[in-house]
Amino acid sequence: MPKKRIVKVVLSKEQKEMLEELAKRLGTSESETMRMALMDYAKALSLLEERVRRRALFASNFDSKSAKSTT
Repeated sequence: MPKKRIVKVVLSKEQKEMLEELAKRLGTSESETMRMALMDYAKALSLLEERVRRRALFASNFDSKSAKSTT
């Protein structure tokens, strides 16, 4: 499991109340609710697919350079 990082977030009273309600309804911790919200937002903006494509491109470039240097 990747090492997790600690991030501090400042929320208004209303935002904190919404977070508490969401976490309660989902049966998860507030931290897990925040992680889920971030991932859902990233999906909506297609950030996940973009990162996967960049990693795949980097890996393919790295592999082709490694093959050239070993021959």
